[in-house]
Amino acid sequence: MPKLLGQLLRRVEVNCDTDTDVNAYVNKHSRPLPPSRRTYGPWSFVGLWMVTGSFNVGGWTTGSSVISLDLNVWQSMLAIVIAQTFVGFVCIAGGHPGAKWHVGFPYWMKQVWGTWGSLFPMTVRVFLSSVWTSTNTWYGGQCLKVFLTCLWPSYANLDAKLANGTMTTGDFAAFILFILSCLPLMWFSPERFRKPFFIVPTVVGTAVFVLLIWCVKRAGGGGALLADVSGVSGVKPAKGGSLGWAFVAAVMANIGGIATHMFSQSDYIRYARKAGDQVLAQLVMVPLGTIVVACIGIVCTSCAAQLYPEADKLLWQPYAFLDAIRRYEENSGARAGVAFASLAFIFPQYGMVVASNAVVAGIDLAALLPRWFTLRRGGYFTITFAFIMQPWQLYNSATNFLTVVGSFNVFLGPFMGIMFADYFLIRKRTMKLTDLFDESQTTLYWYTKGWNLRAVIAWPCGVWFLMPGLVQRGIAPSFWPGWTHLYQLSWFLGCIVNGLIYLLLDYCWPMAGKISVDDADYFGTFDEGPALTGVENEHDDVVEKAQARCSTNNYVEAQVRAY
Repeated sequence: MPKLLGQLLRRVEVNCDTDTDVNAYVNKHSRPLPPSRRTYGPWSFVGLWMVTGSFNVGGWTTGSSVISLDLNVWQSMLAIVIAQTFVGFVCIAGGHPGAKWHVGFPYWMKQVWGTWGSLFPMTVRVFLSSVWTSTNTWYGGQCLKVFLTCLWPSYANLDAKLANGTMTTGDFAAFILFILSCLPLMWFSPERFRKPFFIVPTVVGTAVFVLLIWCVKRAGGGGALLADVSGVSGVKPAKGGSLGWAFVAAVMANIGGIATHMFSQSDYIRYARKAGDQVLAQLVMVPLGTIVVACIGIVCTSCAAQLYPEADKLLWQPYAFLDAIRRYEENSGARAGVAFASLAFIFPQYGMVVASNAVVAGIDLAALLPRWFTLRRGGYFTITFAFIMQPWQLYNSATNFLTVVGSFNVFLGPFMGIMFADYFLIRKRTMKLTDLFDESQTTLYWYTKGWNLRAVIAWPCGVWFLMPGLVQRGIAPSFWPGWTHLYQLSWFLGCIVNGLIYLLLDYCWPMAGKISVDDADYFGTFDEGPALTGVENEHDDVVEKAQARCSTNNYVEAQVRAY
């Protein structure tokens, strides 16, 4: 049996790259990307962010569900604007290592946590990617269910209750069908996602604005929710000090909804043709796209409350809203329109499942186990967890949704505080690529038996005082409001506290070789083949001059000085 197992493992091994002088097992999916694989220009990133950051079910849902936090419509919209503007700047910082050094999140974590310590944040990120993969497959399945019901009205008869009434046989069948339809898309590498990122935003963007125009015209205005939020939703708007904390909670919930995406920016930014090509999308489309879609979601939810008072709850999910149109309008034109709209929402869910989550988890798994995992295999492995996570239990109400996404802040804020303090303040935006791919004890990133104890000590310090508030939010009654207030500030507090503790630990216990870089371009990362065309940025002329006067042996050092 051991012999048979060994033979099987050898047969499924991934081909190892042999053109680099490093002692780690490296394949084409885990190494720093050469210019020939960096195909994303500025508009590619705009399309990427429209699909994975805003014009999808989650983008619509997060905005309208904020109302459940005791805010009126206008307060909810303001919270979204503030949160998403802040997110845009954080995404620029989170993607910098990918833009400059063309490495993904896993190898950034090796620099911060150590050769073996990096397994901890990567495991957390694989888990979070699995959560979001299962979530978005559920959303996609719900959109598919609406589409199938429009084509075959008898599909609605699959209504037997499953899982304690949280779903029906029709829900589960659509969920399975959507997962199966995702599998062929996993075959394509991220470099080939650019064209879909141009097409899908156009399709779903058109559907979103058509729905907005139809709703406002049909309801004769912004709807009942805008006029009287408490009378329609049952939510009594907060006042005084409670309003302030409710507003903070809404901002944090919006950050939590995209915290995982901020955490892993470098995985896609490393595909940028030039450092800076991603900034337009991060600074403009991150806040603008989410603000627009979330606000449209609020208005359409408001109109639906006026148009369909027969519904027993607010239709804050777009698929529930579309299904209500199909049921209550009762005409073939409405059914056809709903079919096209639901199909439009299915497309970005493919992007969310495949591009934003399964591929990202695949990158981690390819770095964790490069001998056996590629991006494709990692994606298939991740998507199998959609069943284990049981999203139909987690996301069947606005409160549950916000509890889940808000909990991410408790863990990711502290992670990002350490990451930013290490990369921007301590290392001055430098990396030694060969040491990132060195698993021996001689690497700079070996630290103490493969663990950077500074990060190991700092991370729990930014998490422990946020946990009681998370427990109170999720399962327990509030026994001390202070814990809840700390939890409501979780991302900011975790990030700031952990960053300061990490800086203090490095001051007392300095790391060696903080700003070391390679003396040569060992991976062909910076000078392989002719330069690809892209949008000019202020660093290009400096880099070109540096290339002209430097030999191969000091080119990477010139890159560091130029950037």
